[in-house]
Amino acid sequence: MLPLAIRKLSCNPLVRGVAHHLHITHFARGVYCRLLARNGELRVSCLGVDAVFKTRNSKQLAFVDYILTTERDAIEAALCHLRAGHTFLDVGSHYGIFSILASKLVGPTGKVIAVEPHDGARQVLRENLALNHCENIEVLSFAFSDKTGPVALTYHENGVGLQPSSDPSSTLNAIQGMAGDEALRDFPIPSVVKIDVEGHEFAVLNGLKRTLSNKSCHLLSVEIHPSLLPPGINKDSILTFVKEQGFNFLSQAVRSMEVQVVASR
Repeated sequence: MLPLAIRKLSCNPLVRGVAHHLHITHFARGVYCRLLARNGELRVSCLGVDAVFKTRNSKQLAFVDYILTTERDAIEAALCHLRAGHTFLDVGSHYGIFSILASKLVGPTGKVIAVEPHDGARQVLRENLALNHCENIEVLSFAFSDKTGPVALTYHENGVGLQPSSDPSSTLNAIQGMAGDEALRDFPIPSVVKIDVEGHEFAVLNGLKRTLSNKSCHLLSVEIHPSLLPPGINKDSILTFVKEQGFNFLSQAVRSMEVQVVASR
């Protein structure tokens, strides 16, 4: 594992900009990933548990390292309240960073529900679950929303996002959506909920209203993307909704263009 100082330097926008200007991004990433991960496996220790992540290529691996390096505080804030036997809901699980760590924290008597509608990300997720011997994770392949029916999402290299009006129709993917409360009817109420859905967060929250208002749901971590929210929805709309479900805000951290909110009851 490379020292944290070097990993943080690799995430520096100035360093990345220089590499891009010199047209060496691909080469530099390949060298960095060979130094970072033995046999392509990135080993991680967080909150007293160990995990390993492997992806299909160096670009994906560098992305996992970027999240683990720049969002370490957000990961720990979302997971530090998990205990053996708890249920964790991960909406927008991607390659499984939160889900796999949560799986180890809640143990064999606990449960993790990983929601990931992107086919490519879900394949890597499943491979990482097998690599980490996670047998307490249920993977759901549809998109959480505020109602059942197709959801217009666009694919990008690291997952899916809400379709902006500026995107051409050729990029549209009609993905099956379902209200979270309906999808979770046969699962225990999650103790902790994490949501990262690239602008679709208000619809996801509305679809989880019954779950979130349940007193057994103790903590909510949601990443708000103000620039990607649909017309009529803003950060304050989301914060008001969260408060109406009985949560108090623990922290709000601005990171680049996103706002990481952690709330508890």
